[in-house]
Amino acid sequence: MVTLGFMSLSTSHEQGYAAELASRTEAHQIQFVRFTPFDLSPDSMLINALSYHTPSGQWNDSTIEIPEFIYDRCFYGRDSLSKKAKPIVDWLKKYPKTTFLGYGLADKWTIQNYLQSHADLKAYLPDTSLVSGFSHIADLLMKEKACVLKPVSGGGGRGVILLEFRDKTTKATYHFGKNKQIKRFASLNALELWTKKVLLHSYMIQPYLSIQDKNGYPCDIRILLQKTKNGKWASVGKAVRKGYQYGFLSNLNGGAEILKFDEWFRSLPKMQQALLLDDIDTISTHVPQVLEEKHGPLFELGLDICLANDGKVWLFDVNSKPGRKSILSAEPNTKDFLYESPFNYCTYLMTPEAGGVIQHD
Repeated sequence: MVTLGFMSLSTSHEQGYAAELASRTEAHQIQFVRFTPFDLSPDSMLINALSYHTPSGQWNDSTIEIPEFIYDRCFYGRDSLSKKAKPIVDWLKKYPKTTFLGYGLADKWTIQNYLQSHADLKAYLPDTSLVSGFSHIADLLMKEKACVLKPVSGGGGRGVILLEFRDKTTKATYHFGKNKQIKRFASLNALELWTKKVLLHSYMIQPYLSIQDKNGYPCDIRILLQKTKNGKWASVGKAVRKGYQYGFLSNLNGGAEILKFDEWFRSLPKMQQALLLDDIDTISTHVPQVLEEKHGPLFELGLDICLANDGKVWLFDVNSKPGRKSILSAEPNTKDFLYESPFNYCTYLMTPEAGGVIQHD
């Protein structure tokens, strides 16, 4: 029997997701274990894992060989734990006896450049550049009167800053958890001093794009794509995330509300509906193709698509380790597909079509 290892930086991370997956292992004849990168013993090449025992529904300590398949759910920050884990994970990716279901994407700037190179996707990407210094920020701010700063690494809206210039005053808006923070600066010199304290790592800059609905609520569309049991990409589900009124983010970390896509979609004018569906299809088709060609094999992707006030559709973000909360909330009927898909994809990877050499006992 082959083993699928669910790898995270801590076994307390995504416990509910792992437990739901584990409860379905018996039907697929695939052993399911949990472990962290730090559970690998370099001397014995064995892993101290938590193994799921189906009859009892319990997790048991066990020592196993490195799993044939690894589902990487490690989310890296700038903390010491992440820095220690990353080289271990990089080594595991090169280990010849294991296959990762998908490889985590590179930073947002690299992904931006990958997608920018594709003619059909370029039109959906906001004009983005890497911040080269404060003069770069000031020039765009004076020109556009509003711009957005995004960290090259990270997700969930963390570190994103909206700058607005009005009446000789600059306002900076950002989130700290679910709380909105606002700072005002009477001069560009004051703003420069603040950015030097805040922008400690690489940032990208974009013009501000208004994505609020007619009542001032920012919305985006989360689309979850996964590989099917035939190894083909499919759209699992769609959900709309609605942020707070007059805000600029619609991330769940910022307290966004989850809406059913179909209900939100019906509120749009008929002509806009047709155009939006066509744009979603174009983006959903080409993004996985481009990223796998440039980056390597993937299993799942979360696409964040925004409909601006002027009707323009933008691709705001791409995530190779997406969450499931918004999709499960908006489309509960996707539950079985979502929790079966890692096992179905493992089974596909063992087939001759996928070039698999691992066989069931």
